[in-house]
Amino acid sequence: MKVIKILIIIIIPLLFSCDKGLSPISEDEVKLTGFKGTVTFIGDWDKSVVRTHVVLFKDPLLSKSDFNIFNLKFVSDTIPNGSNIFNFNSTEESLISNVLPGEYSYLAVAQSKQLSLSLNREDWIVVGIYYENDETTKPGILKIPENSLVENINITCDFNNPPPQPPSLSEYFNQLKILE
Repeated sequence: MKVIKILIIIIIPLLFSCDKGLSPISEDEVKLTGFKGTVTFIGDWDKSVVRTHVVLFKDPLLSKSDFNIFNLKFVSDTIPNGSNIFNFNSTEESLISNVLPGEYSYLAVAQSKQLSLSLNREDWIVVGIYYENDETTKPGILKIPENSLVENINITCDFNNPPPQPPSLSEYFNQLKILE
């Protein structure tokens, strides 16, 4: 009898404290963390390109070694060749999505002529870079607050005027010497 009383004392408060019990969380209650935007393509696509993706790196690409799986936080689904506009959302289906709250140093659109997804830097050409506030001298820092879906992260890919490629290690050290 004592056991039953103890169980009742424990179970009753639990039943009333579980707001919705084990019911599923509604879409309105889910807080998404990520980013979304549009890629706009200008000019003619290279017909030999077989892969085009939006890619996000946590740390800057200062050398070939920074182009690695640990630094790569998002890879969109393949953008169809010949597209004029492509909408992306890091919270939806993608090849890689490890986007957490924080700052990200390099968001770009990259193309490859390789059939399989490669992590070799030389297999990729950057065709568009995310810039903040029209500042086109350096890649923009993407800031993602907790429980926020950052919108209007837009990238223009002008095939007639490609952006600078991420620097190699030697270029990085040359830049440091210039700053000394």
